[in-house]
Amino acid sequence: MSPPPPEASLQLALDLPSLDACRAVVAGLAPAPARAEAGTPLLLHEGMRAVEWLRGALGTEGTVVADTKICDAGARIARDAFAAGADVVTVVGAAADMTTWKGVLQAATASSGRPAVLIDTVGWEPGAAAAGLTRLCDAAGRAGVRVDVCVHRPKNAPPPFADLLTQLWAAGAPRSPGYLVAGQVTAGLVGPALMAGFRTVIVGGAVTEAGHPASVWSALLEEAAASRTSTGAAR
Repeated sequence: MSPPPPEASLQLALDLPSLDACRAVVAGLAPAPARAEAGTPLLLHEGMRAVEWLRGALGTEGTVVADTKICDAGARIARDAFAAGADVVTVVGAAADMTTWKGVLQAATASSGRPAVLIDTVGWEPGAAAAGLTRLCDAAGRAGVRVDVCVHRPKNAPPPFADLLTQLWAAGAPRSPGYLVAGQVTAGLVGPALMAGFRTVIVGGAVTEAGHPASVWSALLEEAAASRTSTGAAR
């Protein structure tokens, strides 16, 4: 089996509030993102039609993430997002109680395709995150729903990428989910993030707010490819 392309290691966050602006960004990228999200600002401004558009833009092979940041009304919001074409919905782990979480899982199991849930660690300290992730992941495992975890880098003085993972794992967080990282990721940071152990790196403003998004996207893809080559050589 051939390795996944570099774009599979990146998730493009479309956090611009204008659907037209997001269309223009995605149309100019080559190759097209394999994984992209309708960001929270976009969803708040445009609603689920943003997810419907992204589904069409990425095609059947792409992964569409709806950054719903669910903390309440889990079943309803997740059901609407999956119905609009999302493969993944996001949940704020620190704010979601078990009733909300079970509603999200029920919506996922009732949806066709390959529905999954991304737990966002924003608002959690490592110790609380570890306990919360274990509880949520255990419930998802019993329901047969795939779960991944998004770790947010602190805005001020972010630690090395490897430390973000080791802090969680040292506190007892499960290692089995796929871990993604987000938060002010710019050129030069994709490689270190992937080599630290993150499966996917979320990039947003570095691309969408750039003067030449296609050039930045190309540079990030080169970083992703280089990091995979380096990791393979190290093994």
